[in-house]
Amino acid sequence: MATARDRPAGREGDGEGDGDGDDAAQKRTKNRDRHAVHELAGYKIEGVSVGGRETSVVLPALGVAFDSGRCPQRCVYADVMCLSHTHMDHVGGCGMYIATRGLLSLTPPTVLLPSARREAFGTFIESLRALDDSELNHRAIGIDPGERYAMNKLFEIAAFRTRHPVPSQGYVVYGTKQKLKPAYAGLSGPEIKRLRDDGEQVTDKVEVPEVAFTGDTTGDWIDDPANADALRAKLLIMECTFIDDAVSKHDAERFGHTHIDDIVARADKFQNEAILLIHFSARYKAEEVRAALKAKLPRALYEKCTPMLVGFD
Repeated sequence: MATARDRPAGREGDGEGDGDGDDAAQKRTKNRDRHAVHELAGYKIEGVSVGGRETSVVLPALGVAFDSGRCPQRCVYADVMCLSHTHMDHVGGCGMYIATRGLLSLTPPTVLLPSARREAFGTFIESLRALDDSELNHRAIGIDPGERYAMNKLFEIAAFRTRHPVPSQGYVVYGTKQKLKPAYAGLSGPEIKRLRDDGEQVTDKVEVPEVAFTGDTTGDWIDDPANADALRAKLLIMECTFIDDAVSKHDAERFGHTHIDDIVARADKFQNEAILLIHFSARYKAEEVRAALKAKLPRALYEKCTPMLVGFD
């Protein structure tokens, strides 16, 4: 039986028994057209992710979307698009994303993507400009693992290394703030101001990994010490494409994807408060996913995990 933890937060028209007259095909269409809404680790998450079809996950409070999928409407309002890689089910909607923001008179978006694909992405958008006869204003920034993009004074985005058949990377969103150095803790406000006016650095930068997103990758990203912050982010959004022996762990790795067995084998490494599992293969039904997670994941890890299952029967 699905628990409240398994299901998206309540949403109008969620397709579960919407009218006795709907036939199965109509219900499946409704299911495909809507997006999931989850609230985990203090964040609202919206989107859809079905392996090989479309992936776009949006954090409205941060103004960030991870991958464009087919451009679900909610991703249009994200100022920053973080592309994990450039397979069509993850990047195909970028033209609509950029164009719709222009149509709505929103500021031109920033698109972060692997540096190795920046030139090809530029060619892609240039072709869409010619087809659409529009400007498609945006800023594409190629970044590599370890590099950062400062969204504003409060948040920075860092790329981390993943492994997929094409250049790929995950992202960590850091919350940042300035904290008074312990040496100055007893000083008054005017005294601290005088030190600042004299050029003294009285604060240290403090950062907290808030959200991490893997995109498509083999499970060995978890073993890389450089990716430790993704494993301690409050919220981890992670692919889990295969959940049974129909596709072996070995074959999942060959395809560049994560098998549930990869996660089970590394269960003790996840320090996250909550984990949203995405990108399940379209071969599965929702109940099969729920049953596999419950049967295979250690209890402590299972309690942290929520599957994104919109788009699955």
